[in-house]
Amino acid sequence: MTRIEVVGVTRTFGSDDRSVTALADVNLHITDGQMVALMGPSGSGKTTLLNMISALDRPNSGEILMDGVAIAAISDEARATLRQRIGFIFQRFALIPTASAYENIEFALRIAQIPRDEWQARITRTLTQLDMLDHAHHRPGELSGGQQQRIAIARALATDPPLIIADEPTANLDSHRGATVLELFRTLCQHGKTIVMSTHDAAAERYATHICRMQAGRVTNFAPPVTTGAGPTSPPQSAKASKKRKAPHSD
Repeated sequence: MTRIEVVGVTRTFGSDDRSVTALADVNLHITDGQMVALMGPSGSGKTTLLNMISALDRPNSGEILMDGVAIAAISDEARATLRQRIGFIFQRFALIPTASAYENIEFALRIAQIPRDEWQARITRTLTQLDMLDHAHHRPGELSGGQQQRIAIARALATDPPLIIADEPTANLDSHRGATVLELFRTLCQHGKTIVMSTHDAAAERYATHICRMQAGRVTNFAPPVTTGAGPTSPPQSAKASKKRKAPHSD
């Protein structure tokens, strides 16, 4: 179960006379099985909100509650334990440059205290889901930006976390690869996972269960997407159609 409540959260940076407000009195309620896309212009507060929800930062005022627990009030050790339940997909990938794709995922499994005898099956499964099994032994410097992004996604999914926090997870992917990732995300949500992601990808509106629109640190609207055709509860056909039309892409 993953229930997230954001209650009156404000976050400012800098000194009093030169402070910048990144979040201003934000209120959200996210339940398990939801796929929430944070959308808005750069600087609207999307990444700051992700950092708050994932216990990587603390608000100046207000509360973030995870399954009823105020995460800003718990100890550093408890926060670290909580983060083990989260799959992180960072915008800049955060891969270990000297480790292979396989080893990067293996490291995440070790940190999450997943039993060693499960590692190979988990790594193989997630690399296969992201069509990266043939690159398992390549280091990040030997991969394109899109390939690195898919390794970062595989690493986040391998621990089987109840909550996935993703910062621009399709930014380096072509439209077909991006649609494949978004469809995978929605499948995970249909099995009870919760996903909160920031994105500029308009295609996310066809997959997300809820769109959270942000502007200047405030939530201007939080609602299911307005869709036509496929709608939010059935995967769109465009991804399959584009696969037939488009030649393979290096990412």
